[in-house]
Amino acid sequence: MLIDVFLNFPYLRNHFRDTTRMLPSQYSMLIHFIGIGMIFTTIFAGWILNSQYKRSKEWRMKAQIVKSLKAVGLLSPLGVLVMLLSGIGNMTLGPHVYTLFSDAWLSTKLVFFVILGATGVFFGMKSSRRTKLVLKVASGDQPPAPEAEEAIRSLTRQQRWFYLLQAVLILV
Repeated sequence: MLIDVFLNFPYLRNHFRDTTRMLPSQYSMLIHFIGIGMIFTTIFAGWILNSQYKRSKEWRMKAQIVKSLKAVGLLSPLGVLVMLLSGIGNMTLGPHVYTLFSDAWLSTKLVFFVILGATGVFFGMKSSRRTKLVLKVASGDQPPAPEAEEAIRSLTRQQRWFYLLQAVLILV
């Protein structure tokens, strides 16, 4: 088969050709990897869009970027839910054949992930506040008020720290 030509791993046949041989823990691990992909997508796409926002000079372009950030951020709650459910599933379905971690480490990771989710909710609210301010400034014909610009600058700085914190927490 085509998969044997590129990847000659004997365990792939059991996982991908005949799904009746897969164990529930393997399904849970596969779903967990999908959740990791969703979370990494939101973190790194958000980081890239935020750096584009910082480089942009026009308010209309900034407004378009924060609208895109909102769309990317909508994937985050789904990724968090998939990760939490599959992570708890991995803990209850263990012991795993391929794992190097103990149950204590998995519990610690769960705590870090709850912290990651809580900071995501907190900074999601701050991000929506920044989005509203930027859209308000971009829709007006007059120059923005100094208070609004300072608030947007402060929220943007906090958003940069948020992406750094999220990357560190997800790597733990």
